[in-house]
Amino acid sequence: MRSTRWTVAGTVLAVAGAAAADASTNQPGSRFELGDAFPLAGFLVVIVVATGFGASTMLGEYSSGLIRATSVAVPARAAVVGAKTAVLVALWTVAGTVIAASAFTIAGLVLGDVTLSRPGTGAALLAAILIGPVCALIGLSLAVLVRHAGAVHVSGIVLLVLAPQMVSTRQELPRAINHAMLLPAWQRLTQAYGTPEAAGDVYTTAVQAWLVYALWPLTLLVAAVVVHRRRDV
Repeated sequence: MRSTRWTVAGTVLAVAGAAAADASTNQPGSRFELGDAFPLAGFLVVIVVATGFGASTMLGEYSSGLIRATSVAVPARAAVVGAKTAVLVALWTVAGTVIAASAFTIAGLVLGDVTLSRPGTGAALLAAILIGPVCALIGLSLAVLVRHAGAVHVSGIVLLVLAPQMVSTRQELPRAINHAMLLPAWQRLTQAYGTPEAAGDVYTTAVQAWLVYALWPLTLLVAAVVVHRRRDV
């Protein structure tokens, strides 16, 4: 659809613009840090847009009643969710690659350093690429579980954007909850607050961050498939 192209293009431009603006605020001659290439403001746009985009792939079916025809045409309901999952992963992996490469290159050009040899660069780029497909799958799953458009979009923003800001990392239990959320995992892998050594307890470990990336969409997708197979359409 034409709206898909415009949505993805607008997201790429928003992140690229945020990367250029963020890098340009650094002092002349400042050292290029990984966090400079992946601005939080820009990637919050990716999180919100990808989540909403993923949700729309199922919300449109429910709101129009097309889900009944889809279920008749494809009785294996898990296959419907699986097909939409495959399309979302393909689309947002390509979009995420363009977004991450653009942000990294633009920030590097502004700061005069585009080298890929910096420690953690590969993990940061991969995390920046995958945040789109991960959020799209979360949005798809929430749409199946909740169905109501307003509730889906609000719950996505609360879970992925607002909740991590409301949980402190100063005490052990709140810190564990914070580290189990997606945005802090992205911040750890892209080093949004600086290197792990400098940030201390603000960050989880890299292994835990990748587990968060895997478990959030996987858990919600399994729940969505179970609910979609058993619920009346």
